[in-house]
Amino acid sequence: MFVRSRVPPISHEPKKNSRAKLKHLFLSAIEAAIATGELPSRNHGWRLVFEAFIDLMGPDCSWYPSHAKVAKEAKVSERTAWAAINALESIGLIRVEARYIYDPEKGKTVRTSNLYEVVVTKAQRAIAILAGAARKAGEAAKRQWTAASRSSMAEWGKRVIHHLPAMDAENPQKDIFKRAQIHQQTRNWSHNEWLQYCLRDTKTT
Repeated sequence: MFVRSRVPPISHEPKKNSRAKLKHLFLSAIEAAIATGELPSRNHGWRLVFEAFIDLMGPDCSWYPSHAKVAKEAKVSERTAWAAINALESIGLIRVEARYIYDPEKGKTVRTSNLYEVVVTKAQRAIAILAGAARKAGEAAKRQWTAASRSSMAEWGKRVIHHLPAMDAENPQKDIFKRAQIHQQTRNWSHNEWLQYCLRDTKTT
């Protein structure tokens, strides 16, 4: 069961704009962005990504292809597909929203893919730019927090190991066996043997 986002959609409703109209608006916006220099004009791989990307929109205007799927359809690398889609979000031509699903094995929600929307108006485009920047900043902060937590745990583990007793840490089994052997040698002595052992120093003096 997918977890519904609390952020309402900003661009369109499926009943209001058909798939063909959204595709036309999307490709027209890309051509305008290339003409104004917002998108690179000489990157042939990106053009293939844009065309394959919009072709993967469903008949009901649902749109959540993976980067791997887009790369396969455009016959480019995943990195190229990611860079092209990321550029579209940066200039506000699309709205990106993370999709999550509950994983019963892990007992928590995990991220599955992104949900995309074509941005139609200039006002919505400005909002999409701000939303995209906020989303990326939040994800960057989460990655930094995770890295800092792992680093702190690793440092704590090093300190615990550093403060362990050196004798036990170097060769604990040798020390245990040594004590056991001493105990084994002395526990069966007779009374006379104990007296001789205790008086050995007085005899030498």
